[in-house]
Amino acid sequence: MTRHRGNSRVAWCVAALLSLSAGVARAEPSADQAAAAESLFREGRDLVAQGKLAEACPKFAASQRLDPGYGTQWNLADCLERLGRTASAWAAFREAADMASRAGQADREAKAARRAADLEKRLERLAIAVSAPADGLVVRRNGAVLDAGAWGAALPVDPGKHRIEATAPGKKAFSVEAQTAGPGKVVTVAVPPLEDDPAASGASAAAPPPPGGPAAPAPGAPLRPAAGGDGDGGASTRRTLAFVAGGVGVAGVVTGSIFGLIASARWSRAQDDHCRTETLCDAQGVALVDDARSAATLSNVGFVVGGVGLAAGVALFVTSLGDAQPAAARIVVTPAIGTTGGGLGIQGRF
Repeated sequence: MTRHRGNSRVAWCVAALLSLSAGVARAEPSADQAAAAESLFREGRDLVAQGKLAEACPKFAASQRLDPGYGTQWNLADCLERLGRTASAWAAFREAADMASRAGQADREAKAARRAADLEKRLERLAIAVSAPADGLVVRRNGAVLDAGAWGAALPVDPGKHRIEATAPGKKAFSVEAQTAGPGKVVTVAVPPLEDDPAASGASAAAPPPPGGPAAPAPGAPLRPAAGGDGDGGASTRRTLAFVAGGVGVAGVVTGSIFGLIASARWSRAQDDHCRTETLCDAQGVALVDDARSAATLSNVGFVVGGVGLAAGVALFVTSLGDAQPAAARIVVTPAIGTTGGGLGIQGRF
């Protein structure tokens, strides 16, 4: 009976440790973010009640960015539809349906999908056709860059006027304002071949880049991150993962330390008061020894998880530093496991 109870404790505590690790990996919003999100959500609801939809929708959007949730997404989509922004509302309801699907909430998914389907029938679309794209051509719709793969596609847009701009190095810019034509209709804007801009060519010849220095971007050319920068988010992502892994490692070390202390205390009590030798004990001594072994197992599991998490966190953080980190820097985290607990060995060279 005692051994069965000890094994049950092992299983329960391992599950608790894994749950703690999963909670860290989800990167839940901080208490300040959650409080701000709740406050913004309530402001949005109050503004809707007052009929101030143009002010309410940005509140819901800001709340959703801080602490995403189905309820906030649904209110944002409903607000956008009531404001007449059918394409934005359609996309928001589809996102709400996806959130419900991932959460296994079939009723909510169906409800959001129905709203999206109703809106899809009323969508107005805008296509931007590019017949002869110049080198480095950038097309913008309402100031946002439109991916080349979307050129020519009839994309849903909110009703009203939309500003279309096209720029390329050494070319004169093109811009036009297009008005949507109503539900179910498509408006096509043709971007003509851009004309050469003699003024831009002359300015480039008169002011060459300094020797050995970086070339200045041409007018209208898309900005690109500098070499070695974090433009693709790779280094930033690795740093985020480093902190997540480090959090899991710290949780494992704390758990291992706690159960290591418990194991040591139970073992000492058994040997001091209830055992003549390490194997000859009375009934209470046997129970204490079993509990000590169970706690030692949990301690070892905690330290192994902690060691792996810390090692992964250090490795990810070091690689995220790029050239700023000396190549010779090295940190090694080694779990140390024993019969009555565990620990970590950390060695470093910089």
